[in-house]
Amino acid sequence: MPPAQAGPDYPYGSTQLRPQWRDRWAQGLSFVVVACAGTSLLIYQHVWPLERMALTILFPALLGITLAFAPDPPALISRLAKRLTVAGCAIGTLSGPWLAPMILAVPALLASSVAIGWLYGERRRD
Repeated sequence: MPPAQAGPDYPYGSTQLRPQWRDRWAQGLSFVVVACAGTSLLIYQHVWPLERMALTILFPALLGITLAFAPDPPALISRLAKRLTVAGCAIGTLSGPWLAPMILAVPALLASSVAIGWLYGERRRD
């Protein structure tokens, strides 16, 4: 991939944005999202009405699958943030009534990805 250049289409440069259908990370993350959503649907199918299942299970799962196959950003921290967000979507499908507090915790999740990326970058320099 060519180096990222600042401009109107930063951070991807002028490359076309295409889904990552064959990427192992994307396939694995989407499988985890589907498995968590399927498990949650089986648990709550007779307990919750259809509209609640759509809002708390199906929509987070669709967001997770969409993000999993989205192109990876060039920066390590951004890739980590994307993957942690997809993992959060997978866990969110299982969280039931705790989904709203999990959504409020997304800024902390993104901050943790920056901290992990910073520590990883420091370790690579040594």
